[in-house]
Amino acid sequence: MASLKRGKASRTELEYIAANTHRPVKEVAEELKRSVAFVRKHTEATPERQSIEERSDWVSRLEASSFWGEVRKGLMGGEIEYFKQAWASYIAQYSSSDILATDELMIKDLCMLDILCQRALNDNANVTRRISELERLIQIEQDKDPDVRDQMELASWRNELTPLMAAKPTLSKEHREYQQRKDAKLRDLKGSREQRFKQIEERKGNFFELVKELDTEKKRRQEGRLNAKVQMAAELVTDDWNNVIEFEDGTLDKPLLSPEGELKDARLQNEQK
Repeated sequence: MASLKRGKASRTELEYIAANTHRPVKEVAEELKRSVAFVRKHTEATPERQSIEERSDWVSRLEASSFWGEVRKGLMGGEIEYFKQAWASYIAQYSSSDILATDELMIKDLCMLDILCQRALNDNANVTRRISELERLIQIEQDKDPDVRDQMELASWRNELTPLMAAKPTLSKEHREYQQRKDAKLRDLKGSREQRFKQIEERKGNFFELVKELDTEKKRRQEGRLNAKVQMAAELVTDDWNNVIEFEDGTLDKPLLSPEGELKDARLQNEQK
């Protein structure tokens, strides 16, 4: 059995782990020649995995709710999965402490309106395609000589075309009404783009809103990762600036003379002695 790699994860390894969070940890570990514990540690730390786990928690909460059984009865095929994903996406916009029972019911209605709006749009598209097809068939038949035209087929196509033409405005109106109700529901939830940005801007100038936002685990993780990255970047820049630069005329210079750099140079000199 080949020995496993040890040491700090490289950038390439971290990118590979982040891109394969959906795969079994053992397979990724074997491909990277790393331990399972190593891959699991960095998999759990990726923002992608955290986002997936958070959405999974909200979907589980939906499935355990009192209204999910009735909602599911009114959904067809892929609409069930669509509802779950829409539910998790809408709720992800809010802090978990901000979600109340009434908010969940409003988001449930919003997801249903989204599906009904999509149904109306699909029906309208199907009717439009069928109208185009019937018009094409009618035109082809009418271009034939009168003696060879199939009058029964023409009559059948025209009889089918008439109610479809009448239904098209109704379907368009239905789609607009669902869209308007959906937009109104978003405004009630303060979930529109303008309202969400307004809330974000207000939080920047309100200390209590900032403390409330940092109280969520997700925000604490984000801020922690950001601060860690800033610190690492600062250390890298400081190390670069502490290096001695040799100019073309042979003179040496150090652009940043800091106590830390001087102490580091002194330690290296002592070690060399």
